[in-house]
Amino acid sequence: MFRTIFIGLWACVATLGATYGGAYWRMHQNTAPAAEHAEKLDVRKLKPITVPVIADGVLRGYVSAEFSMVGPQADKHEHTLDPESFFLDEAFRVIYSESKIDFSDIQKADLSALTSQITANVNQRMGKNVVKETLVRNFTFVPREDMPR
Repeated sequence: MFRTIFIGLWACVATLGATYGGAYWRMHQNTAPAAEHAEKLDVRKLKPITVPVIADGVLRGYVSAEFSMVGPQADKHEHTLDPESFFLDEAFRVIYSESKIDFSDIQKADLSALTSQITANVNQRMGKNVVKETLVRNFTFVPREDMPR
């Protein structure tokens, strides 16, 4: 009988000690300072847009462009303006009104300047950093002569 009571007490002490040790280890396991919270980014594929290119009062062709925007993940509970609408509007405005770019002979630097300008304009209109980067998925210029009639 003494042996049964001793084994029962020993089992209780061992269980309590293991539970306390596990909880203590779990609480003090990560004593290093926490790394900065990494911002979760989201890549959103946007609808393609077609923009007429008019130079000297004559239709030269069309630019077909498809973009993606990289920005912070939207909070589902926060009701804010949709940045995609602003993005598509700014992309159309920049491509339509940009006279420095010769779309029939587009250069790499032109696309880089174009995407950075769209990003800056959208962030300025929205009043906060909603677009971190603009990605070009497709960018094609179709001259008027090549259009099927």
